[in-house]
Amino acid sequence: MRLATFNLESFGEDRFRPDNLIPRLSALRPRLIELDADILCLQEVNAQKPLGEKRRDFAALDLLLAETPYADFNRAAGQRPDLQGPADRHNLLALSRYPIDEVQVLYHARVEPPLWRPKTTGADDICEDLMRFDRPILQVKLDIGAEQSLHLFVVHLRAPIAAALPGGKSGASCWKSSSAWAEGYFLSAMKRTAQALDLRLAIDALFDKEPDALIAAAGDFNATGDASALRLICADPEDTGNQDLATRQMYQVDEILPAEERGTVLHNGRAQALDHIVVSSSLRRRVAFNEQLADELKDAETDAREGSFHAAVCAELVL
Repeated sequence: MRLATFNLESFGEDRFRPDNLIPRLSALRPRLIELDADILCLQEVNAQKPLGEKRRDFAALDLLLAETPYADFNRAAGQRPDLQGPADRHNLLALSRYPIDEVQVLYHARVEPPLWRPKTTGADDICEDLMRFDRPILQVKLDIGAEQSLHLFVVHLRAPIAAALPGGKSGASCWKSSSAWAEGYFLSAMKRTAQALDLRLAIDALFDKEPDALIAAAGDFNATGDASALRLICADPEDTGNQDLATRQMYQVDEILPAEERGTVLHNGRAQALDHIVVSSSLRRRVAFNEQLADELKDAETDAREGSFHAAVCAELVL
């Protein structure tokens, strides 16, 4: 079973303009076909608003998939509970050759918005919405033709970039003070770690019901393997100090690769592994691969935007 994840780098405009998509279609479609995935997890899929309609749809994605095997796949999308339909930007989707039995959207499912008030802005400027996760986590249950179902989580955690604070900036990318930036960066890290905890608790809830559950989480974690978010999700017995919990450990597929081959994003010449597939011990890992990367900083104004600055990650899983 081939499981892949790919951040499409904010694919699709606010309005559906097919001609504008041609360069990116040419760049992305061959990469998707090359993956040859049975299950494809996508991040940063933008939704378009048809003229005269209130609800958005995935017209741009439909066009991208039209000439690929994924056009006929079963589909599930992650939608925040407070929205009527897809969000305008950065939706999560799961495309599956296998039947989809259940779909859930995890949005502060087990972790409430953190309680924190920055010192750089007035108390009246801060509201609970500031602390909420940027995106939900998509959970689907797939009938893979085995005795057990596959429980899949599609993930896109908060990026390691300082989150905006009311009154903290003098421009789109200019902070008024290092203290304001530091608090914005802290808020970003807090959101990312809190949502990783939300995912870990959801994984443990599955293990509570099914000790040998088949579980996979795939997507843009915006975290390297040694970061708090991934350590929370994986729950290595070296961290818990309890070997009796070893069956609940999640494993990074890319750890089987040499360190120099793990990078999925290139930033100012430095490769970082931010996109991952993690699986339970019931799923055996075989292989993962990436592609040649453009530098998201140095090439930001070049044709690299036609594709994605993220590498796709694909794993062959043996039941």
